[in-house]
Amino acid sequence: MKRNNPTKRRFGIFYGWRMVTLGGFLTSLNKTAVSKGFPVFIIPVGETFDVGQATISFVFALASSAGGPTGPVAGWLIDRHGPKAAVILGATMTGVGFLVLGQTPNIWAFALVYVGLVTVGTNVGFSYAMSALVNNWFYRRKALAMSSFQAIDSSLPAVLVPVLALSISVWGWQFTSTAIGLVLLLVVPPLSFWIKNTPESMGLSMDGDSGADGPDTAIIQRVSRSRRSPPVEYSVSGAVRSLRYWVLLTASSLRLAAKGGVVVLIIPILVSKGTDAQGATYVYGFLLLMTLPLYLVIGWLGDRFSKNLILAGAVTSGAASYALIASPLHGLGVIMGFAALFGIAEACAPTNWAVLGEQFGRKSFGQLRGFVQLAQFPGALAAPVFAGWWADHHAGSYSFPLWIFTIVMGVSALTFAVAHKLQPIAVADGPDVRVEQRQA
Repeated sequence: MKRNNPTKRRFGIFYGWRMVTLGGFLTSLNKTAVSKGFPVFIIPVGETFDVGQATISFVFALASSAGGPTGPVAGWLIDRHGPKAAVILGATMTGVGFLVLGQTPNIWAFALVYVGLVTVGTNVGFSYAMSALVNNWFYRRKALAMSSFQAIDSSLPAVLVPVLALSISVWGWQFTSTAIGLVLLLVVPPLSFWIKNTPESMGLSMDGDSGADGPDTAIIQRVSRSRRSPPVEYSVSGAVRSLRYWVLLTASSLRLAAKGGVVVLIIPILVSKGTDAQGATYVYGFLLLMTLPLYLVIGWLGDRFSKNLILAGAVTSGAASYALIASPLHGLGVIMGFAALFGIAEACAPTNWAVLGEQFGRKSFGQLRGFVQLAQFPGALAAPVFAGWWADHHAGSYSFPLWIFTIVMGVSALTFAVAHKLQPIAVADGPDVRVEQRQA
């Protein structure tokens, strides 16, 4: 069936890029407080409740990895009802969570609210929903679109995380938490009503192509398919019968677990290498700022070369950054070298999800990503807890855990390289009727 696309481009801009911009802005507000901002809460929250590194690491590690158990359910919700509904639900949960967070009387009440409301809301409404939204609108330019989204959603955190740290030092983390909750509730849900779940809901096609039919439903042969071909849509059962999905799941979950071991404790780790807490916050802000152009560069490369090879190279850079910070060397040069190398690894995250969407389509993207998050849960939870426990018992040193994370990152890089060699062999599960019919 040939579609009429009278509104394909307004003012010369494909509407999908508007979704990238809107989604990136909304996510940047959440990311400032949660995935990029939570490290600045670790030290003051630990001091308020008088707990050690192991305990506070467990709380934030549980929060950071909580996307694992909730992943398949959140993915099912998004695949069934669309990203918009998930964004409204998730933003409301997160905003309410931050309002309640400042009133918690002890570390375990803090953990319950942070994990149960803030983290689950973030995963449902931002992490999963927004990647599914971008995946719905793009195919040939998927990596660039996801990387552009990530660059936008990381721009505000790069500027505001140091401001967040300043607010905590002046007014306390409880006041800052309440302010975050108000901003999220007043801004995100109203703007979410502008989200359009799919191009088909507006009579458009992926990438802004005119007159495109639905996704090709032919059998996938053992041949390389051009990125200009329509994506083949997999169901969950079809994907899990594919060796390529399991290799990609393994590589991705190892990357996420090793990353979680460092990101949760990045401020204390930087402090252990010779800077104070405020200086570590500035270095962290520099790292976030540096990743902005890297997102675009890696995304651009990912749409022109093998995404798996791009991922292998970026994850290797992450392994090198861990090795550097684990070494006996100290000083500003080591810290900035770590930030530069780790920034490359951080910037490959959208390409990781782009390759999942490229190879398995839109039909079950949310659930397939959710199973990747579920697979990384044990490692992402254990890694920072172990690192915090080790530091508590070894004079604040993180070297041994960091060497372990270096090895895990290296194995992840090798697994991405193996994924490059695999050819897609599967049978498409039929046309993606739900994607076509799901309305905004």
